[in-house]
Amino acid sequence: MLLEAGEHLLRSAYAVLEPDHRPSGVPGPGVLYLTNRRLVFEAPASGGVVRDLLRGRESRLVFDGSLQAVRNVSVRRARLGRAWLVVEAGARRPAFDVLDPEGWVADLARAKQSLPPPGVIVPTVIEREVVKVRCRYCGNLGNEVAGRCPTCGASF
Repeated sequence: MLLEAGEHLLRSAYAVLEPDHRPSGVPGPGVLYLTNRRLVFEAPASGGVVRDLLRGRESRLVFDGSLQAVRNVSVRRARLGRAWLVVEAGARRPAFDVLDPEGWVADLARAKQSLPPPGVIVPTVIEREVVKVRCRYCGNLGNEVAGRCPTCGASF
């Protein structure tokens, strides 16, 4: 998951999305993220065993809702089994099987309270982090994103 400028992670956990809300080709388990602006659920996209081994597991964004769009968060308890975290955001109402759903409800409420009121413009500062990597062949420094040493051309 990529964070936007000024966004920071508050909580993340392994979660299982209820079968009624899963898109085709996406298994149920994934990771649920809570930031100071959004609630995001990412699940691994099933590309097949060989593709997953060669390219690594690709993830798919299944749910990405702003905290302002979240109307209600509740815990649904079944007679048998675990409690589910239910999020009402717009027309969607996904349910997640997470550990400590009551803690998620409390954290979501705190995150919603910390949001600025609608219409208030919050200035953002965009910081760029430059990471230098030392080449193991010639010893010179180069940008990590370049992938190759600017002096000798060896890959980092």
